[in-house]
Amino acid sequence: MPSDAVRFTGLTAFLSIALALAAYFFALGSDHAATNGDELLYAQITRLTAENGHWLPLQSEVERHRNTKPPALFWQGIVSTGWADHYKLWRLRYPSVLYTLALAGLVFLTGRKLGGTASTGLLAALVYLAFFGTYRYGRVFLTSAPETFWLFLPFCLLLLRRRPVAPIGWAWAAAFGLMFGLAMLYKSFALAVPAAAGLAWWTLDARGYRVGTWLKHDAPQIVLAGLLSLGVFSLWYFLDPQRHLIIADFVLDENVGKFDTEGENYFANLLWGGSSIWRNVVSYPINAGLLAPAVIAVFVLGFLRRKEQTGSEKLLWFWLITLFAVFSLPNQRDERYLLPGMPALAVLCALYWPRIPLWLLGLGLLAVGVIAFGMGWGALLLTRDLAAGPLYPWYFWAFLAGLIAFVVTILFRRAPIRSAVVPAILLLYLAFGLFLIPFDGPRGAFDRTAQDFARGKAFPAPVNFGAREEIYRFLLPGSNPRPYKIKNTPSLDELRANNGLFIVTVPLGDRTVEADSRLRVVGSRLQLIDRFNNAETVDMLRGNVSRNIFKEDLLVEVKP
Repeated sequence: MPSDAVRFTGLTAFLSIALALAAYFFALGSDHAATNGDELLYAQITRLTAENGHWLPLQSEVERHRNTKPPALFWQGIVSTGWADHYKLWRLRYPSVLYTLALAGLVFLTGRKLGGTASTGLLAALVYLAFFGTYRYGRVFLTSAPETFWLFLPFCLLLLRRRPVAPIGWAWAAAFGLMFGLAMLYKSFALAVPAAAGLAWWTLDARGYRVGTWLKHDAPQIVLAGLLSLGVFSLWYFLDPQRHLIIADFVLDENVGKFDTEGENYFANLLWGGSSIWRNVVSYPINAGLLAPAVIAVFVLGFLRRKEQTGSEKLLWFWLITLFAVFSLPNQRDERYLLPGMPALAVLCALYWPRIPLWLLGLGLLAVGVIAFGMGWGALLLTRDLAAGPLYPWYFWAFLAGLIAFVVTILFRRAPIRSAVVPAILLLYLAFGLFLIPFDGPRGAFDRTAQDFARGKAFPAPVNFGAREEIYRFLLPGSNPRPYKIKNTPSLDELRANNGLFIVTVPLGDRTVEADSRLRVVGSRLQLIDRFNNAETVDMLRGNVSRNIFKEDLLVEVKP
């Protein structure tokens, strides 16, 4: 092992694992956890399906969302919430955390095998958990963690074999087909393409690119794996009483529709625009988050030493390149589609870690300090604007000050940067959870009076993304919120004229609703806004940050 490689003692290994667990489980039920807007749509489909009392067909408030994904994620949510009898965000999310931690375990085993030491394996696992894409998509109610687990598991098992360049074998091919099928039952039958292509490239390379031999011995096994995976996915079709809707909604709209150029030139869109191939080019660094500079260095190092790579190392690169190539074909491209490659990338990061230039790792560490300082500034702004006494406990400030001091000390000492950057990122994730204390505590929730008042009532609620109204079912149990778009927010007069009860989002300190004698504020809660329109973005660039980020939800009754 190179002299500047990261080494873990028993104590540092224990503390690192404990830190990762704390970062991933803390504030798991938060409305403001780093996530994706689709999460609440999936939660809504889960609840409606559970309330229908049957596993299938899937139920949705909006027809076009009816079969937006295969059923495995929704079945998982039905089980974790006890058929929606215990409908809580953390109950929906914790299976994803378990999947992510299991993935980190696979990454550890792979890194230990390829790197030759447990320290390399633990570094690989921690790097994977430090990727922002893992943190954002791997701990909430989304398909990313399960799909990534079942896609990476076969390649991990190949790498852990005593002879990793040996042919797959029929038994392994059958097992891999079942694993890939489970990934597809979470996400899409389209995953059969990168899965089969990844296996094909690896076995062809293992055969020395002797195509005839490969066609005779390996291709039939890969075909078997592909057919079995499609067979697992097809269970949805055969078990669902509304098969024709699966074809219309999922196959044609959700999947084939991703190739629809809407009348524009496919090749022009491929080379230019918000969903061009360049979005895929930057997707692996984007998913890496604060480790993006290190990931870019890994790609450069991998290219420079491509002739020196072992068969096992090649398999990791084959998987990364295959995912990139396959998901560059649809007209819709997104960094989320490359998330299944992040475990392999984490292993490569750990293998190349001693060779990554120190200053690139230092950039990630510096970013931790800047973001931590920004959190402290935001907490001060919120405390000032709310003018309601201390919002944060003393340990929040102590933790944040300690993190900033840690970063500054390491940057000045330089030598420990290689060992410190990953724990610092995990500490930042934990700091973000602490930053959410006012939004997740009593100030960020409607009180019992408001909950009792709203129970059993229907009312309009503001949304800035599909199915965002679902969050009010968690905040006001037993209520029936209906959505209205924030960008088309009706006036107070319109809300009052058409409803007896409604929710409206207002800037902190706005007393317009309270000043209206025809209205009564039943309850309120502190809101943290994470989506902004152009006008709000421009306003923040002018320095008006807090009034766009910190707002209040008011539950308002129209007086009789």
